[in-house]
Amino acid sequence: MNRLFDTSLDVNLRQFYILVICGCLGNFFGFLGNAVIYGFGSGTVFCGTCALLIILSSFYGIHFGHTKRASYFMILLLTFIEFPLLYYIYHTNTIVYMVLSISSIAIFIPAAHAVILAVLAVFCDVFVVFFSYYHPAPWAVITEQEGFYSTICSLVISLFCVFMVTLLLKVQYEKQATDLRAMGEQLKNAADHDALTTLYNRRYLNGYLEQLIQQKHADFYAVLLDLDFFKKINDTYGHVFGDEVLVAFGQILEKYLPDNGIAVRFGGEEFMLILPDTTEDDIRRLLQSMRSEYKQFIKMKKNAMYSFSSGVAQYQTGMEISALYSLVDGKLYRAKNDNRDKDVF
Repeated sequence: MNRLFDTSLDVNLRQFYILVICGCLGNFFGFLGNAVIYGFGSGTVFCGTCALLIILSSFYGIHFGHTKRASYFMILLLTFIEFPLLYYIYHTNTIVYMVLSISSIAIFIPAAHAVILAVLAVFCDVFVVFFSYYHPAPWAVITEQEGFYSTICSLVISLFCVFMVTLLLKVQYEKQATDLRAMGEQLKNAADHDALTTLYNRRYLNGYLEQLIQQKHADFYAVLLDLDFFKKINDTYGHVFGDEVLVAFGQILEKYLPDNGIAVRFGGEEFMLILPDTTEDDIRRLLQSMRSEYKQFIKMKKNAMYSFSSGVAQYQTGMEISALYSLVDGKLYRAKNDNRDKDVF
């Protein structure tokens, strides 16, 4: 029973399990109901035979993996043989099974075949209803009490099957909704973050700055950082170590980043910090700590000396994002031309 609610299973396999549960239990209890109400007459023997065929086809589908064949066999048996004959024998007491068979076709049969089978089922059921009205079964003489118990039995079995099928669909829907939400979060995360460093990317930065600027009193600094002689690091130690440096530098930025700030991989070996509600002195101390740890990392790894340069600018009310980028880029350019390893405010 647990496999019915194991959402890691393929939905078609789970649907087969629910068909097996409903088919086997429904037919078994239908057989017992007939035996209790009518005794072991022809109708009861017929129900028992159908129950046995359903059980055997279920075993065949599960054991040999031919679930599709088994599903078709069970649906065809129920729709075109068992339910019509039960109606012919017991009349309106079992008509609810015909409705159940149409629902089963819609749920358990692929759409390409479901329409055809449903049309055939409707014609078959209507024909049986008319035929039983004009040519009732001579051996099926049912008392009022037997008809009442038969109706109760049919109703309970049908309600059980409908409940189980509906529960399966609900569980599947909830799983799909959860998967879609998780997939959406993953896609959003991938779209907003740099794949290598896991820092925010420039796409996210643009949106973040737009929201920040829309605030009435936007007060923040932008810091554009560039790793000095990064090309030399790649040429000397290889691109694998170069990627390691980028990842490590991103981790350093996040380590010292204030809670209300964000770190962004701006492009290549360039990074940007957005620091709201801070001062120049705070930023100087922040960059000093980052620079010290970055130098220590390179020295520990390759016994070499490398640093970074940065340009720092405060946002001015009414400034376009592109203008802010140009401003910090110009200051970074000055730092790079002034022997690097420094910050220009």
